[in-house]
Amino acid sequence: MDPYPSKQKQQQKAAGSSLERLLLTVILLSLAVILVCLLIIGRLWYTSNTPGSHPTPTPIVVLSPQSSPTPSPFPSPTPSPIPSPSPIPTAILAQRIDSYINHLTQTQQIGQLLMLSVYTNGYTAVLNQPLQQWDIANVIVYNQYNGGPLMPTTLSGWTQLVQGLRSHANQALIVATDEEGGIVDRLAPYYGPSPSPQSLAATGDPQQAYAQAQLDAQRLLASGINTDFAPLADVYQGGAVSQSRMFGTTPNQVVRYAGAFLDGLQQNGVEGTLKHWPGLGSAAANPDYGLPTITHSQAQLNAIDFASFRALLPRQPGMIMVTHAMVPAYDSHEPASLSPVLIDQVLRGQLGYQGVVITDAMDAQGLLQFMQQQGYSDPGQAIAEASVRAILAGNDIVECPIEPDRLATVVTTLTAAVHSGRISQQRLRQSLHRIIALKVRMGLISLP
Repeated sequence: MDPYPSKQKQQQKAAGSSLERLLLTVILLSLAVILVCLLIIGRLWYTSNTPGSHPTPTPIVVLSPQSSPTPSPFPSPTPSPIPSPSPIPTAILAQRIDSYINHLTQTQQIGQLLMLSVYTNGYTAVLNQPLQQWDIANVIVYNQYNGGPLMPTTLSGWTQLVQGLRSHANQALIVATDEEGGIVDRLAPYYGPSPSPQSLAATGDPQQAYAQAQLDAQRLLASGINTDFAPLADVYQGGAVSQSRMFGTTPNQVVRYAGAFLDGLQQNGVEGTLKHWPGLGSAAANPDYGLPTITHSQAQLNAIDFASFRALLPRQPGMIMVTHAMVPAYDSHEPASLSPVLIDQVLRGQLGYQGVVITDAMDAQGLLQFMQQQGYSDPGQAIAEASVRAILAGNDIVECPIEPDRLATVVTTLTAAVHSGRISQQRLRQSLHRIIALKVRMGLISLP
């Protein structure tokens, strides 16, 4: 028996009140949670059913018919003064390119496969025939050639020449020059010398290579040039081509600095060109002056010479240039520039490159030497026949000779090869697809 019954009742009553307050608090908190959840669900329903509230899907931008580019570790590019290409869904790209090709005349189609070499003090009527009658759609501009004088002598003259070429051409032009820096420096007469690839790599800082290429791109674009025949992806191994033109003696070193240079060009509106496939780093002769033989085994070529090209492909090079060198480990019969084994089977098939392939100069002494061995004693005929073989081997663009008579022979011979079916319509369209895709990427062509 509790000696204090009134106190016990008070305690029981107080305990009951505390429990009621706790239950009430729990109920109120539960209601608050339910209310918040209902508000969130309602907001989500409203958003999903309101027109224009969906995020716009990011369109797929077709850069070129290759793999996706590797993000660059270098700074954001300066806005390019050339037009930006419109995003094109990948699924319909081929159809739209087909439609564009179908509207080209046969002459215009063949003109897409040719690159006019220009060395003159200014635009003259002599250039009207290749650009307007033959519809040549690509140009390389020299300001010094075979020891000749500087032409044009001023930056304004150089710019006026390029603008004249573009304004007189019937087709949108890829306009290229060789701006490597060092001993191959087309802009040096106008801006002063640029450092060589070897010296850029010697800084130990890939950013220096990027910055130089960025500056080169700005200067090239200011003159109307949209393509640079650089950088070299050759790995120097004691060959006859100057070491100063190469970025290193190992594939990794070349990839590091040539990759930075390529990014510096292409992120600033100028297409780059990897050269010289399949690699000239060990060549005993420069193909400009003689026909070298690369004596490496297939294992050596894959581990060294091909390795830098392979590693740079994800950076989406605008073009790859093929050199005139014998590589008997893969093809003992044809130089690389005329070899379907080294172009279609190895570069495209094994390495996976599906972009534009361009020849080195078709009047190089190395190639003329080979064609002489084939029985072509006349240089004009030799270059013309080699140009046809180059297309059959998988090249998309041939770099034509500078002499007007030799150029005319190339145009006539290549046209006859297309008309006769020696170069089939299927083979022609393969190259046209790759070239037009590149020009779309460059903003030169708008597809229907």
